[in-house]
Amino acid sequence: MSEPQLETRWLMTLRGSIPAPTVITPSLWVFNVLEASIDSPRIKAKVISPSGDWVRVQDNGNWKLDVRLVFMTDDGEPIYCHYNGVFRMDESLGPRLASGEVIPGSEMYFRSAPYFETASAKYGWLNNILAIGKITRFGGGQVVYDIFEVL
Repeated sequence: MSEPQLETRWLMTLRGSIPAPTVITPSLWVFNVLEASIDSPRIKAKVISPSGDWVRVQDNGNWKLDVRLVFMTDDGEPIYCHYNGVFRMDESLGPRLASGEVIPGSEMYFRSAPYFETASAKYGWLNNILAIGKITRFGGGQVVYDIFEVL
């Protein structure tokens, strides 16, 4: 008997710059997201303020993500995006990231579960999907995710 499969379809790519965080405590870092975009044939948008990323650093070094972004589409429609995620930080990744190395997604587990809200008739379909994100590269001040719709 074969295992069940999860079907997905590529939805968009999210690109963002990573500023230095405000370290609230050793286990809570807050990033002010000033530059990010989403891009696909169906939607193009840039982040606007207020937008941010709250990272909880666990005792084992892993990151728990709580990200809240506001996007404005190229045709003037606002879209709210919120996602939680997990970044498994191992002993080799920390020094590589600190050195500015750009690490391909194939070398790390960095996943997210974004959802979207909008009052836009044109982009209302985003309100009705479940999405998952998978990192494609991280480091050097940049993050790039591919986001997929779960079918």
